[in-house]
Amino acid sequence: MNRYFIRFSYLGTQYSGMQKNVMRNNFMLQDPDTIQGALECAFSTLLPKCASWPKVTPSSRTDSGVHALYASAHVDLENKYDCIRNSNEVLMFVNRYLSKCDHDIRLLEVIPVTQKFHARYFAKSRTYIYRFMVAKDSNEQRIPIAERNRTHFLRTEYFDIEKIKCATSLFMGTKDFTTFCAQTKLKDRKIYVRSLQKLCVEDSQPFMLVDPLAQHFNYWNIICSSRSFLYNQVRRIVGSLLCLGMGVITEKDITTMLQVPTHKNWPGQIKLAPPHGLYLANVEYCQEELNEHTIKHEEIPLESKVVVPVM
Repeated sequence: MNRYFIRFSYLGTQYSGMQKNVMRNNFMLQDPDTIQGALECAFSTLLPKCASWPKVTPSSRTDSGVHALYASAHVDLENKYDCIRNSNEVLMFVNRYLSKCDHDIRLLEVIPVTQKFHARYFAKSRTYIYRFMVAKDSNEQRIPIAERNRTHFLRTEYFDIEKIKCATSLFMGTKDFTTFCAQTKLKDRKIYVRSLQKLCVEDSQPFMLVDPLAQHFNYWNIICSSRSFLYNQVRRIVGSLLCLGMGVITEKDITTMLQVPTHKNWPGQIKLAPPHGLYLANVEYCQEELNEHTIKHEEIPLESKVVVPVM
């Protein structure tokens, strides 16, 4: 069994999330309509043929509709020769398969690593970007086609971006984010404590500057970084900030949700930010730690090297 650290990107619109287990003939399998399922299918076509089904372990989970610019995972591959595959050839072969199958997923990097390396537990932080736009004229409803399913269009007559920028400081530091997490059966209060490393708002640009409709909108990115996030935490934080900018709630409401953390304190007027505006921008690792677990080319025995033929 050989392990590889992989980086990849995807558009999540056509997938039902990163991971989803399904039962077939009393066996737990990955749903082929998920990012993980599509990647495992792609790796299973490698030559020499896999002796067992490839197992992709992602560093982060994402909902249906969420995109990724630089996601990560590790994949365990086994073949009867117990050989380490050529990383560049794996990259080419898997991407060719994904392209032929019309998947909006692209493999960016493949690195042989030791069995001790774990993509999820070795991650130091995760950065998400939430992209949204507001029409300069509230009567404008014609969304640029390049932004469809990639940017959240906020329909509102009133919007104050400065309120949002000021309110980001309320979330900084170590806090109990129970109110900003989807309700679960977990009772341990410590599980809901998280520390945000960064939360800010930046001006953005349209995807297609040449589109004549693009100039009718203002674009922003909400950037959020932390070592780990609770389920729906980013989308709830963004949803509350957008409602603040529209005048639906006040800073006092957000302060109450943070100071009295409970699922019952989530105001009904705040809507969960839609998933299509959310991007997993990066999963950060300690480069020295990654180098320590990387199997260098010169360390691979000659008899263990194999080139995957590109079909």
